[in-house]
Amino acid sequence: MKTHFTKIGILFLGLFATMSCNNDDNQNQPAPSSCNTANSEFNQLYAATLASNSSFTDVTTMDLLTHEYTFELSTNKTVCSIGYQGNANLYSAGIPYLIEIVDNSTSLVVFSGSYTFDSAVMDYKSITPTNLTAGTSYTLRRTVTNYLGNIGNTVGRLLRFNGPSPYPVSNTLMTITASDFYGTGGPVPDFGIPYIDIVFQ
Repeated sequence: MKTHFTKIGILFLGLFATMSCNNDDNQNQPAPSSCNTANSEFNQLYAATLASNSSFTDVTTMDLLTHEYTFELSTNKTVCSIGYQGNANLYSAGIPYLIEIVDNSTSLVVFSGSYTFDSAVMDYKSITPTNLTAGTSYTLRRTVTNYLGNIGNTVGRLLRFNGPSPYPVSNTLMTITASDFYGTGGPVPDFGIPYIDIVFQ
């Protein structure tokens, strides 16, 4: 009987040591390299697309809960920050936006976080480093979690296409293939590119 309890005790000690080691490993991950939010790849692509057609406009519009765009990368990258300029009423009330990155090949959400974004300037939030794979289709979306009964609080900055969709639009790293706007209305596909900045290490 004593031997039986001793074996069980050793088994529990082994499991506890294994769990402790795993926790230590997670806590001692190396800090990510610096995350430069100035002139991101997305920002460059947005500006180049705006400049490519005089009928495109940089506006704040589209009173729907979710704004999203779908993209692929030419190189494996790690997302380190998300930037957005929020609505003034939501910001003053402390109401967050839900930010998600979805792997479209598996329909899995690979990143999710809730953030309040300053309404006066682009506001960047450091996120848990999230690895994205070249050639995989991802969707980056922002969703208003509470519009305070005023649908006007759901609008956001976007590059509006006044005419046919130019998709795909790309630079050396990033290709945007589609966009959509929905929630309390819509969907309104390929109306324009929502300005949700994604920053890579």
